[in-house]
Amino acid sequence: MDINQHIKIDLQNAEDVECDECANTYFVPAFLIKKISALMSPTGQEMMAPVQNFQCSKCGHVNEQFLK
Repeated sequence: MDINQHIKIDLQNAEDVECDECANTYFVPAFLIKKISALMSPTGQEMMAPVQNFQCSKCGHVNEQFLK
């Protein structure tokens, strides 16, 4: 298989993701902040790590599927 091969995807046929709470189909970026203990940290010091996620732009809900 050619590494530079491009696969064409028609997004018109793709399924919209809906908010589990209000069925809205628009989402905005949101961040979870994970605290990493000094024992788990590569630096040996407590760290904070941002993890980008998406929340509903209407009601603010974060779908469970986004948390996996």
